[in-house]
Amino acid sequence: MDVARRFRALIDTLCDAVARRGAAGVFGPESGALTILLWTRLRRYATFLIRLCDNQVSAPRPRPTRHRERRPVDRARLALPRRAAWLLAPVPEAVAAAGQLRALLAEPELQRRIAADPRFGRILRPLCRTLGLKLPAALRLPQRPRKRRPKPETTQARADEADAKLPRRFRPPAWLRRRERPRGPPPA
Repeated sequence: MDVARRFRALIDTLCDAVARRGAAGVFGPESGALTILLWTRLRRYATFLIRLCDNQVSAPRPRPTRHRERRPVDRARLALPRRAAWLLAPVPEAVAAAGQLRALLAEPELQRRIAADPRFGRILRPLCRTLGLKLPAALRLPQRPRKRRPKPETTQARADEADAKLPRRFRPPAWLRRRERPRGPPPA
């Protein structure tokens, strides 16, 4: 069986389990809506991966250079949980699906396809996170450089700067200036 069919079988099994458990109310008070959302997302993953494997998806379009205004985010909208392995507790069948996905990710054919087309990562990364799998090296994103935050100025430095801007006759005398004391326990 090729990679696309195995992935489709894995998603079909997972969707059946999600539908059964969701109908039983394992996802809480909004079980129906969350079940439909998860089921739809899984089906979309399967369809897109099969289309990618069959080369039915066109090449990605270049991103526009101009900045578009973002739509306001609706915080009340239902969303899937984001923590790792969140699906394993409410749907025990997901443990078997995680094992199948781990075996599928070890296939040389899928690894070759992932290396050739990074769009596979858009499907497999969230699925791995949902099932609690460690991302293989081919799916890991490069780390983004972090912006360094400037160190906050101390109160004393700001006070000295503010005093320096005043004419000399309005500056407080040195003995009145508050000195910064070291914080922490006193030396022993």
